[in-house]
Amino acid sequence: MLQKWLPKQKKWHYLILVGCVGVGILLFSSFLTTQEEDATSNPLTTEQSDSKPTGSLQQNGMKGYEEQFENELSTILSKVVGVSDVSVVVNIDSTEEEVLQSDIHESEQTTSESDTKGGSRSVNQNNVDKKTSVYRTDRGEQPIIIKRLKPRVRGVLVVARGVENLQVKALVMEAVQRILDVPSYRISVLPRG
Repeated sequence: MLQKWLPKQKKWHYLILVGCVGVGILLFSSFLTTQEEDATSNPLTTEQSDSKPTGSLQQNGMKGYEEQFENELSTILSKVVGVSDVSVVVNIDSTEEEVLQSDIHESEQTTSESDTKGGSRSVNQNNVDKKTSVYRTDRGEQPIIIKRLKPRVRGVLVVARGVENLQVKALVMEAVQRILDVPSYRISVLPRG
């Protein structure tokens, strides 16, 4: 009878051991993924939030934005019916603009005075204290960036085959206006010679 009980006990020991190892692995992996999610979800502690846009935009500034806009416009305009052999030149005003978080403290003080001769006066004093919000990193204090705005486009030149047709030219003008939010008087669409 002892022999029947002994093998079952060993099986239970192995099952319990395997179960404990499995639970340990699950707990350990959930701990690691929680730390990774915390590091990526907190915009104030990630390295990416501190840096400027990556790639050619960071290195070349305005030229990088212009090239990006030109490539995207050339690609999309070449897919329009009746348009081919597209070249685009985009001129922008500046690089991207960062909107920073500010702490604003406003105070108002009103003082009313009256003298013994029956005269009175009232003095209003308004104070506005505006300070950029910052957070601390291992590199010191960094401003809190609310959003980054794309640069404004100063003008666009499109040279393509097929824009001799006024309907096609109107389609190209409308596409550029909507994509870059540029008024029509800042867009020039010319036929390719």
